[in-house]
Amino acid sequence: MNTSGSSRINMGNEAEKLAKESTSRKKGCNWCAEASLEVGKGSGYGIVIYRIGDANDGWFATLSPKTGGDPKKDFTVQLMPCAHLTHFSQMDSFPGLAENYGIAFSKLSKAMTTVMMKEGSLKAEAAKREEGAAIAAYGKSTTWSEKKEHLHIKLFPFRGAIGQPYTVDSSFGKKESFRDSSDKEFVKMEPVRKVMLAEERFNKLAKELIALLKE
Repeated sequence: MNTSGSSRINMGNEAEKLAKESTSRKKGCNWCAEASLEVGKGSGYGIVIYRIGDANDGWFATLSPKTGGDPKKDFTVQLMPCAHLTHFSQMDSFPGLAENYGIAFSKLSKAMTTVMMKEGSLKAEAAKREEGAAIAAYGKSTTWSEKKEHLHIKLFPFRGAIGQPYTVDSSFGKKESFRDSSDKEFVKMEPVRKVMLAEERFNKLAKELIALLKE
């Protein structure tokens, strides 16, 4: 019996179900609670530094009080949709949402790069890694219930322990490999532990980023 046709229909129905999922704000979701805060307001964790759009097509960004890098020079910004999206694929279902994402991402990248270059005297075209301004972005989405949460994307300086090659980088595949007692292959990485920024630096960074994002 040929079931390939019915399988395609079922998969299509599941994708459509995901696309049409309710994106209304959820009680108990920290990101939904932050979505209504004005720029400059603290959420009890981070500080809102940017907003664009409305409740349906909008995005907002916060400065995190912690970093996985050097707390004296690194920082992390988090970008979230105002609506309770849980998957990147849902962005295509709401007019203006993808466009506002692009604007937000580019403005945040520019503001972060400006701060990094100013603080570290970095160059637009650097001969050495240490003199260059590198930014990485990390985000994931899943339909797995345990990890299905409000979509969020992290932007951070790509250097030090948080600047190590990731699995999709060609340099990661070139790392020396080892084998453990069960003969399972692995590579060595530096541990990454989140640490708090000094309060003075945290507040100063928030003000600088807010000012740059208004331009």
